[in-house]
Amino acid sequence: MTFLAKFVEENVISSEDVDIAVFALCRLEAWRLREQVGDDRTLVITVPGQSSTCNILPSLQNMFPCERHVFIYDGLLDSVSRGLRLVKDPNAAASFSISRNCSANVPISKVTSLSNFDDLLSKLSFDKASIVESWISSVDMFLKLKHAEKKSGYIPFVCRLGFLLSQVGKLGNGSIEQSDLALTNLLQYMTGSRSRALKKEFLETAQSELKNIRGLELSSMAKSKQLRQEDIETIEACAFAHKGILIENKTLMDTVQPKVEWSLKAAKKLTSCACCMPGEDDDEEKEVEEENEARSDDMNGKAAMTNNTSIQKPKSGYVDGKTMFAFDPSKFTGI
Repeated sequence: MTFLAKFVEENVISSEDVDIAVFALCRLEAWRLREQVGDDRTLVITVPGQSSTCNILPSLQNMFPCERHVFIYDGLLDSVSRGLRLVKDPNAAASFSISRNCSANVPISKVTSLSNFDDLLSKLSFDKASIVESWISSVDMFLKLKHAEKKSGYIPFVCRLGFLLSQVGKLGNGSIEQSDLALTNLLQYMTGSRSRALKKEFLETAQSELKNIRGLELSSMAKSKQLRQEDIETIEACAFAHKGILIENKTLMDTVQPKVEWSLKAAKKLTSCACCMPGEDDDEEKEVEEENEARSDDMNGKAAMTNNTSIQKPKSGYVDGKTMFAFDPSKFTGI
C-alpha cells in the first residue's frame, strides 16, 4: 500500500487503476486469511501508516463504500512524540517491508495548500517536520471526504486514540472506565454487534491486549525526551495554519464519544466555533436557509405578478410572517 500511495503521488498510474489495485489487494488479503477470521467473519485491513492515508483513503472509500470504515487519530503533539520514539526503536524496521518509521513518519504527499507552512516546518528538525506533514496530510484528506460526505458517502467510525488509551479523562464521575467503553464501542462497530452482546472471551482478550499496549505506551513515554517548548509552539502553529484543524489536539468532527448508546454522527449544534467544534453543520444549515429564502422569494415574485395591488391572505388560519404581518396592526387601537 505504501508503494501504491507513492505511485499515486507521482501519477505513475491513473486513478481508475489505483481503485482497481486497492480492491484487488484487499480481496487477496481477505482470501489469504479466509480460514482465520472465525465465526464473526470479520476481517480488518489497515492502511500501513498515516503517510499513505492521503492517497489511499479515497480509493478505499470508492471501492468499498458499503464496508465499515474506521479512522483512528491522535493529537498532533502526541503523534510527533510517538513518531520520534519509532525513529529510535530498533524493532520498528522489518527486513522485507517498509519500516513502521517510514510508513508513519515520512510524508508521501506534500502539503501545498497552507500559507507559510514550509516556513513553519523549516523551524523544526527533519524528523519532527516529516511527522507533522504526514499527520496534517492524513487529517486533511479525512476532512475533505467528510465535508463531501453527501457525495462520497464517507461516514466512518471516527475514533480518538486518547479514548482507548485513557488519556483524555474519566467519564462522568470517574466510575466508568473510558478505555473499556471506547473499546467496546469500536468492537461493536467493527463486528456489527451493536444490537447483540459481544462474546465475553472475545471482549476480555481485546481488553487484555489493549491494557498491554497502554502499559507499553506509558513506559515508552516515560523513557522518551519531552519536546522543547519552542518545538511545541511551532507544531501548534503548524496545526493552526490549517483552517480545519486550528488546535493540535482538537476533537475531529463526528468523533464517536464513549457511550453505551453511541452514534457515528455528532448531534448538530445551533452554534459552533472553529476552536471547539467544526462548523460544517452551520454551513449546512445556512445552505438550507438560503434555499428556503430563494424558494420564498420565488413564490413571492409569482404572487406579485398575479396581484400587484394586494397580498393574498392564506386560506388557513396560519400566517406566513415573511409575506404579511403576523398580527394585523389595523385591528389594534391606541388607548
